[in-house]
Amino acid sequence: MTPTTPPTTPSSPSTPSSPSSPEVVTQALLDLGSRPEHPFTTSIEGGRIVFTWVYDKASGPFGSREQSYRLRITLIPETSEYKRSEIGVERQRGSVSGSYTFNSAKVVGPVKRTLEAHGWHRRRTALGKAIRRLFS
Repeated sequence: MTPTTPPTTPSSPSTPSSPSSPEVVTQALLDLGSRPEHPFTTSIEGGRIVFTWVYDKASGPFGSREQSYRLRITLIPETSEYKRSEIGVERQRGSVSGSYTFNSAKVVGPVKRTLEAHGWHRRRTALGKAIRRLFS
C-alpha cells in the first residue's frame, strides 16, 4: 500500500477493506497535483483540499485575462464522506480577445476516482435525501 493506493481485501482487489484514514486520503489527493498528466495544482486552505486549474491565461497590448476553476473538497472523517464545492473565477484588465473551452471533468474525474478508491463517498444533500425517501 502506498499513499495513493488504498488497502484491499483479498476477495475484492479493487475495493478497500475499510475507508482509508483522512490523512492517507489527503496525501493521495495532494499527490494528484504533482502528476504531469493532471492540469491542476493542489493545496490545503482552511481545512479543505483545493484543486486549482488556470485554464485560460491571455495577455495582449491592451490588457490581460485569467480564468480558473477551483474544486474544494471537505473531508468528513466521522462518516467517510466528503463535500464538494466548485468556483469559477475570471479576472480581466483591459481588453483581450479569444476564447477557450473548459471541461471540469479533467479535475473532478481524478479526484472522484481517488476518493472512491479509498472508500469515501460524496455526502448527500438534504434535497437528495428527501427525494431518495420519496422513491424508496
